[in-house]
Amino acid sequence: MTAPGRVLSEDEFRSIQEYYRHDAVRARVREFCGGKTFSCEYLVGFGEFLVRQGYRRPLRLAEEDGLVGLMEDGLDLFRSVWDRASTLAVWDVEYFNLDTWAGLYGEQLEHFNLMEPSYLLIERLLDSYGIPHLNDTTASGYHFVSRVPFDSPVHARLEAIGAPERGLMEKYALVPGGDNKRKRPLPERDARGYSGIGRLMEFLCHRVIEKSSGAGPLQVKISDVATARTPRGREGLNLDITQYADPLFMRDIRTSFSTHQKHKVYVGRVGEGLARELPIYATVPRGTLSCAELLEVRRNLNRAAEYAAAVSSAIPDAARGWGRVIDDYFASRLCAFHRDFDSVEHEPPERWPETYWRLDLSALPPCAAQAIRNANWGLVTPTSIQTVCRTLMSMGWHPKHIGGLIRSYYEQPLDWGTDWSKYHAETRANFWARVYCGLISTGLDRLADFTCVSQQEKGFCPQPWCGFSLEDRKEALLAQ
Repeated sequence: MTAPGRVLSEDEFRSIQEYYRHDAVRARVREFCGGKTFSCEYLVGFGEFLVRQGYRRPLRLAEEDGLVGLMEDGLDLFRSVWDRASTLAVWDVEYFNLDTWAGLYGEQLEHFNLMEPSYLLIERLLDSYGIPHLNDTTASGYHFVSRVPFDSPVHARLEAIGAPERGLMEKYALVPGGDNKRKRPLPERDARGYSGIGRLMEFLCHRVIEKSSGAGPLQVKISDVATARTPRGREGLNLDITQYADPLFMRDIRTSFSTHQKHKVYVGRVGEGLARELPIYATVPRGTLSCAELLEVRRNLNRAAEYAAAVSSAIPDAARGWGRVIDDYFASRLCAFHRDFDSVEHEPPERWPETYWRLDLSALPPCAAQAIRNANWGLVTPTSIQTVCRTLMSMGWHPKHIGGLIRSYYEQPLDWGTDWSKYHAETRANFWARVYCGLISTGLDRLADFTCVSQQEKGFCPQPWCGFSLEDRKEALLAQ
């Protein structure tokens, strides 16, 4: 039976508990967390059980000795990306649809087949560099996970690439009371390694976008930037590296052989009927399975437990392969762009009224102006952020100052839905400006959809026939 207002039945809840009691499942989860002694800083549980307990956000933090408790409460399991022995390389690649989750969750095989050309491209790319990795699957895509140990010579090279902001380093040095994600200062080594692997992930995203043109049915984007509508909605493949917009201590990743019950918690995104009908999934490495074989394992917890006895979920040491990526990165246009980006500083806050805030919004196309006027919507929405970056670059703004403008709004007392004492406004603002301006500066973003017609098709034109022409802005950018 299922209680009123809940879609996770008691039978399903007990099936999760029984699944986690399998020795092989527990061994695989522990492997992913570092082995006999965990190397992750903390664990997180998520699930409907916590909704029933009245949690405003259905999340609970735990340490290693709390793992069994999370399992007995039937929760999805996550581990911190912050690790005591390595910098983790986490690449989240997923199908997105700005209009509905229902199709993705209701037709898993169809949507994984849509992702297949890009999945194979990424596998070939990682293999070409000699990067061993896990390819864990979620209900929306894949996590490609590897690591660079701190004691590897490659890690020193990774640290040299990293460029965490001074303000972020100051935050890393703090240990505020009551924050279970920050029980010790985060070392500079960890901070620089995390920043460095984020830039290398950005470089690999460029490689994938470059190679994916015409290679599959989905447009490949960094984050969920709107595309024109298809019969399924505004869909695409998200190369999601947004974790690198946030402090290392704030990010976590679903463990191998965790359950996946997001659709049982966020019921409104798929509809109550579908949420009740769909099974609890398992997060398992794909290995050499086909999409169809993978789905059969994922949707049956007994099959997943059997699979757990046959595979490893230890995160591979891929230092040598990442060293090869570093070699290619240093020779790339993206690296040159990053160096230029880092050479400029934001205007100091006391100068914002006479610099960033003197921008005449009436001189901007309404799609860009609206994003800034309604900053706590527009400057957190990737499509609008991209429009702001493109527009201001066409006007001669340096990408770092575009980041400065975004930061200046982030630091205003608006309803952001973000606790900036835990996150970092400057880092997130720089991330967005660096990513979208970098695509333009390297010539990878040819601005094909930077037109008024495209903005209307995407649903991001607030004022048709406004008198502005994005095509003119596009020509100005291409001429730079």
